[in-house]
Amino acid sequence: MDGAVEDSRPPLNFKWKKISTTTGPAPKPRHGHKAVAIKELIIIFGGGNDGIVDELHVLNTATNQWFAPQVRGEKPSGCAAFGFICDGVRLLIFGGMVEFGRYSNDLYELLASRWEWRHLTPLNEPPCPRLGHSFNLVGQKAIIFGGLANESNDPKLNIPKYLNDVFMLEIREGTSLQWQCPVFEGTTPSPRESHAAITFGNRLVIYGGMNGHRLSDVWLLDVDKMSWSPVATQGSVPLPRSLHSAVVIKSRMYSFGGWIPVLAEDGSLPVHETEWRCTNSIACLNLDTCTWDQCPPYPDQEEQEEAPCPRAGHTAAVVGTRMYIWSGREGYKKVWNNQVCCNDLWYLETEIPPAPTRVQLVRAGTNSLELLWTTISSADCYLLQIQQYNFVGLPQKPKLEGGASIKAEAGDPNGSILPTTGQKEVVMQWHDVDIVRGTQYTVTGYQITVEGDKPGEQKLVRVELQPGKAYKFRVCAINSCGSGPFSEMAAFKTCMPGFPGAPSAIRISKSTEGAHLSWEPPANSAGTITEYSVYLGLKPQPSAQPGTMAFARVYCGPGSSCIVSHSQLASAHVDTTSKPAIIFRIAAKNDKGYGPATQVRWLQDPKPADKAAAAVAKRPSATPPPDDGAKRQKTGP
Repeated sequence: MDGAVEDSRPPLNFKWKKISTTTGPAPKPRHGHKAVAIKELIIIFGGGNDGIVDELHVLNTATNQWFAPQVRGEKPSGCAAFGFICDGVRLLIFGGMVEFGRYSNDLYELLASRWEWRHLTPLNEPPCPRLGHSFNLVGQKAIIFGGLANESNDPKLNIPKYLNDVFMLEIREGTSLQWQCPVFEGTTPSPRESHAAITFGNRLVIYGGMNGHRLSDVWLLDVDKMSWSPVATQGSVPLPRSLHSAVVIKSRMYSFGGWIPVLAEDGSLPVHETEWRCTNSIACLNLDTCTWDQCPPYPDQEEQEEAPCPRAGHTAAVVGTRMYIWSGREGYKKVWNNQVCCNDLWYLETEIPPAPTRVQLVRAGTNSLELLWTTISSADCYLLQIQQYNFVGLPQKPKLEGGASIKAEAGDPNGSILPTTGQKEVVMQWHDVDIVRGTQYTVTGYQITVEGDKPGEQKLVRVELQPGKAYKFRVCAINSCGSGPFSEMAAFKTCMPGFPGAPSAIRISKSTEGAHLSWEPPANSAGTITEYSVYLGLKPQPSAQPGTMAFARVYCGPGSSCIVSHSQLASAHVDTTSKPAIIFRIAAKNDKGYGPATQVRWLQDPKPADKAAAAVAKRPSATPPPDDGAKRQKTGP
């Protein structure tokens, strides 16, 4: 941190990553804009550089694609340094500068589900026009604090007035909007603008700002107790700053950039602030302990690849455990009558990714296993590992996940292997299969390390998967902070030659009787297909192993379609590792027995609130949605 004293604690482990390539119509560089996040979408409005703009842009962080929605309704004029909050798919903006010396106290609502603006006029006296205020949502209360007003009626004559008032707006559904100016207990923070504010539980945290000089204090507004209190922080206090950003991730406040005072030659803060500069430092406050964490330093220079360059008036938003920043006023370059703004997009990776769920089997072959696991939003890639699964002792029938016994034949429809009574597992070494960018992978072999021809020499040798063999798998997610924990182990076996392949082209649709399933025969039948079996994933029983799933056969016959009744679907397990879905497995049988099963996830209708949020993620398209009421997720090629 800038000007911080020595701190013996190790710095936090976080890493910056620059997004060098995006698609779609990217917004022009600017400062004074604001951003909010809805799931993986970051919505940016306003700001400007060569004039204030009224543009709305959206970044899909899952695809790094920009798009500009076609908005309708009562669109606000362009503004900068305003307040911007998000309540589900309902967005509110308040105030800001609409032109030099003229500030606004208008309140607008944007329904992101249909990109429609509406001008709101709450009851009671509104806050005075202002800029540089904070606007936060605490529970169902929208809270405005501070800012800068112009006491002159002539916009060309700017008489600044720093504010420290508080206004509240109850936005709970079914209540009429009305401005409230409550009285709080305790000492009120000094007037300020261009501060940062975050919501932590039922509290509002104010940090820094400007009131003629930069500030470094932290204040707490307890909304339930209606009281202000200063926060006595521990650790190395960062330099005073303004026009910085701040977000909360779990129990930490991450503040980036802003204007800071230039230190005296002896490294001390000047008594009278006469010079200032932009910074690219991070100030991180542990909100549980009120301690400033030690942050890794980054070069404070204009061009670099390790971190964003110094800036102020940028915007920040949180998606998962990542803090995204975009644009802002650059601290080094200046041109006549204009400010040069950064044209870059970064995110801060704040922690290693969590463990994925257990690997699932999509399809088994004689020398291959096609696997699938859930997406981790903070992962850049995944490490898939394999281990041979050997048993010693009395061979017995293998078991389905959940404990149901099945015939000991190759390519059973469940595809999972668990040790049975009388068998002892031989511990084997884990080997890397591959570094995988996606979440689906077909394993045909792996690399092992063996002794080379010369003493002390080692070399890698590829080992192919063998027919009828059992293998264990685990996967971990990786990002710039490091590797996360491994998933739980899952075990599957390859098929024996002569058995049919897996059915393909599975279709599922709703019917009056339940779910209608149809499929195509295997591309490799290895003889005549005599029957098919359809298995349904069941709700877990109390005695089931954690993370396992039992399957029940709901159809057996020669036909390539069936109906799964409503009564059968009532016992289905709804998998929520990604989108809610019911899991089916379908296998074909020839004269040798059953081959591998194809697994398919039948997506279920989300809750009404999730439907509205999902509508936000739908970019306008000329392609109409399918008229089939069923939703499916393809888990195979």
